[in-house]
Amino acid sequence: MEENEKEYFVVANSFAAPIVSDTSTSYVKGVSPDDALSGFVESYKHVCGLYSANLYKSADDYHRGEKPLAKFRHSKCIEIEKVI
Repeated sequence: MEENEKEYFVVANSFAAPIVSDTSTSYVKGVSPDDALSGFVESYKHVCGLYSANLYKSADDYHRGEKPLAKFRHSKCIEIEKVI
């Protein structure tokens, strides 16, 4: 880990495959939340692709229900959220 990098916790969901999405969690590193999430998005591997991801300061923050520091939403997810 570089001197100015921090570790973050990510919760990600794939596109539905075929009925429900797969949820995964992992730790990522970056100089900022956006940097860490961008690296995660670029390296995400799933046959159905990435639907959404939330990045938190820690797994504890996720489990406590804290707001994510950064979010990724596929354009289809954004359109659905607009309707809801």
